[in-house]
Amino acid sequence: MIFYILSALLALSGTAAAGPLDALPPALSTSTVIPTYVTLAPTVHDYSRFADGGPDANWYVGFNNAWIVKLPPAPLGDFSRAFIGARLGRAKTQSDPDKPWVRQIIPGKVYIGISQTPSWTSEQSFFLAETKDIPAEPDPQTHVDGVGAAHWFWAEVPTALISFTAPNYVAVWSPTEDFVSASSAPIIAGADVDSSSDEPLAWNNRSISGVPPRNPDSSLETPISNIVPALAIELVPPGPEEPAVAVSDLDVARSGKRLLVRFSASGVDVGDAWIESSRDSLDWSRLSARQQRPPYVFDLSPDKIPPSGQYLRGAARDISGAVGYSKPFMLPYAPPILQPNP
Repeated sequence: MIFYILSALLALSGTAAAGPLDALPPALSTSTVIPTYVTLAPTVHDYSRFADGGPDANWYVGFNNAWIVKLPPAPLGDFSRAFIGARLGRAKTQSDPDKPWVRQIIPGKVYIGISQTPSWTSEQSFFLAETKDIPAEPDPQTHVDGVGAAHWFWAEVPTALISFTAPNYVAVWSPTEDFVSASSAPIIAGADVDSSSDEPLAWNNRSISGVPPRNPDSSLETPISNIVPALAIELVPPGPEEPAVAVSDLDVARSGKRLLVRFSASGVDVGDAWIESSRDSLDWSRLSARQQRPPYVFDLSPDKIPPSGQYLRGAARDISGAVGYSKPFMLPYAPPILQPNP
């Protein structure tokens, strides 16, 4: 069964006799913030299998392992932005060669693609996430930073790549050569679904080599029934003219050798926040991990603290993808040491 998630309403389908719910139209969201989702499960919150804990069922996103879903044509509506996403978790760790007692995330990347046929070109492929941002898998023998439930990650795509008349095939894979098993690669979430159709809507392809399937005749390798991978489309309506997310009250203070950075973010459905740094207050790069909920307080270790004279700012993003920023803060120089008079 395929679902459009339209703010708080679901477009219900099935063969049951008509009732009060059947009379409800599948109305699109009229909010300027709340997106419309196209997914195979009833909601994006129903993908709770494998990526949060327990058996992973070998549902890893790998160099040799792609996951594919066939989503229906997107509903017609007024949309200004489009995203495709996957819910990922359980990034793997390894020992730091210089500090064997410290666990580090195995570095790697995950890509996602969308097409109207089960084959994907480079123009239809997009970077989705680095493993350093994916919640880590716990280790029963030692402490691991960043352990938590799986997150949805989204890649913005041109709205022209979303079909409103034909099915949309979404695939996820990794170009990282080390990701060839569940022991090294992150895990994609799954959801139990009741399919009323004999036609499969999800597949697994284990014949790739770091790129998505190119041949539509062979890409749908292994059909999956009853459980589907967490892949979805997010469609965002036009936003308001004023900034949707306001970031303020940036505060930077020392805590021993570490740096504490905190700020507040206001808006509708603020999703995540992070710290950025810049040498010239023009070109910015993300400095911290993303935090999914307030309070937005970041503890930067000495190796993460930029040099004096560089800039920091807070950033926060809402559910529609709109990002707000605080005013920049320049890290002060140390006061000069006064020499005694001769």
